[in-house]
Amino acid sequence: MPEKFNGKTFRTPEESTYEIPPEELERQRRGWEEFDRARDAVPPEEQIHLRDRFGDEDKIGTADEAAYWADVEERKKRGEYWG
Repeated sequence: MPEKFNGKTFRTPEESTYEIPPEELERQRRGWEEFDRARDAVPPEEQIHLRDRFGDEDKIGTADEAAYWADVEERKKRGEYWG
């Protein structure tokens, strides 16, 4: 049964009603392989760390959006927001 979380619906692959064509899956796989090669080629001294809160933008458009923006403003005041 699909689960709802923060206004979004999540389904298992078995529950999905959308079939991804094999060509599309292959194209995506090649894209990730290319990304991994580029990422692995970056020397350690040039690598950067993504902030721990990377991805919180998923709350935009949900009931938690106002709290998200309030938290962003607080982090800006503390100098902890780089986005």
